[in-house]
Amino acid sequence: MKKTAIFIYEQFCNFEIAPLLEVLKIKNKPFTVFSKDLSPVTSEEGLIVLPQKSIEDFDVDEYDSLVLPGAMDIRGVVDDEDSINFIKKFSNLKIAAISIAPILLLKSSMLYSKRFMAGVNKEELMEEGFSKEDLHLMRDWEENAKEPLKDGYIIDGNIITSVSYEFLRWTLGFASMLELEVSPEMFGIREQL
Repeated sequence: MKKTAIFIYEQFCNFEIAPLLEVLKIKNKPFTVFSKDLSPVTSEEGLIVLPQKSIEDFDVDEYDSLVLPGAMDIRGVVDDEDSINFIKKFSNLKIAAISIAPILLLKSSMLYSKRFMAGVNKEELMEEGFSKEDLHLMRDWEENAKEPLKDGYIIDGNIITSVSYEFLRWTLGFASMLELEVSPEMFGIREQL
């Protein structure tokens, strides 16, 4: 069975991916935690994590998917060419990005023709150098807050994106993409998805 790569970086948001890691473990889907190097990585919550592999120690043929958690400040990853090149290796595989992490996919040129959600407003991204054209298919934080999507995420092709407060629905959506059967009731979600 191919593995899922979990890419972590400083100030990554652990709570957004913890339920997904639980699903992978329960369903015996192997995963590997990557970071730029093997140094300890501190999450937004203060959890210190030792990555299993660096992005240099990577064989794409062992993987079928990638998970990108949100972060308190993702600017360092967005500006890091090695990290962006690592993400680009997954362009034809299944990718789950949540909160601010879809910006990594935008920077990697994977979202220009795809609908996506992100936990940031378009105006803020335009201040960072992205254009209206880059963001024309984006559903931003404000749009989600005013009118949440029933599913809580967007799947377009091989990519699922969501905002931070929909982390449980995003987990279930990505599990479905990986063909892992998971009941929403596992996370206390009782309404029909």
